[in-house]
Amino acid sequence: MRITIIKSDQKGIKAVELGRQKLIVTCVLSVISVLGIIAATFYSTKWALQQDLVSESAIQKWQIELSQQKQELERAKRLSEDKVQALSSRLASMQAHILRLDAAGSRLAEEAGIKDEFGFGEAPAIGGPSEDVTADKATYNDVASSLDSIQSSIEAKEQQLFALESLLLDKNISAEQQISGRPVNSGWLSSPYGYRADPFTGKRAWHAGIDFSALAGSDVVATAAGVVTTVERKAGYGIFIEISHGDGYTTRYGHNKAALVKKGDLVQKGELIAKVGSTGRSTGPHVHYEITKNGKRVNPWRYLKQ
Repeated sequence: MRITIIKSDQKGIKAVELGRQKLIVTCVLSVISVLGIIAATFYSTKWALQQDLVSESAIQKWQIELSQQKQELERAKRLSEDKVQALSSRLASMQAHILRLDAAGSRLAEEAGIKDEFGFGEAPAIGGPSEDVTADKATYNDVASSLDSIQSSIEAKEQQLFALESLLLDKNISAEQQISGRPVNSGWLSSPYGYRADPFTGKRAWHAGIDFSALAGSDVVATAAGVVTTVERKAGYGIFIEISHGDGYTTRYGHNKAALVKKGDLVQKGELIAKVGSTGRSTGPHVHYEITKNGKRVNPWRYLKQ
């Protein structure tokens, strides 16, 4: 087999004939060249793909880092919100304590009958000239520490104020329970405590109370705060009322026209309990008034002066 190649150039036309061996060599070289091109193309493509894979890996790494940073930011945000919520709760608790202090202070002023010169319930008046003071910004820990100190002070003052209130109320209760004054708002002492001439027999007899003459139907009042223990019609006493005042003390009111309280009622000092009458063993409208201590009658005279 022979292949003739005709080549034209400036020197003219030349004919190149390829013999069998040259043809084989030429084919082998051509195949090698094609394979080289294919190999070069393959490896260049593979290298390019590898470069793309590296870029994708870097992007994934960045995405992971970004996600972690986002999570850290969310945690920091939640922590900040928790701290703000904690401060808000502390402030709310302190405000509640302050409101209770204001209420207690107002009650104390009212119970003591004094003018509220401290202005409970109002913001304190403060002021002063402005000065340019340079200081470091307060941190969360600084604020929290200050709140701790203020709350401790408020709680201590609150306990002291309520203790004073309790003492004052106890004092007022004791004053209310203390027997004093007369059982009538108008009238006059018509028969003292002790021996006297019996108004029915004229004989010397023991009188265990004090009589106050007054107009029929006028007011009979309690001489101390207490609990009504007896309301009944009693022989010699007529319509009879007994009030217990604690510590073994009782007061008794006899000859009433009508009782305005019933057994078990709580009465205050000076409260209306009955109307003056002449029921029972009586010569006219009056109140028979007795005081007992642990069941034993005592002279009411010294209690009238208290």
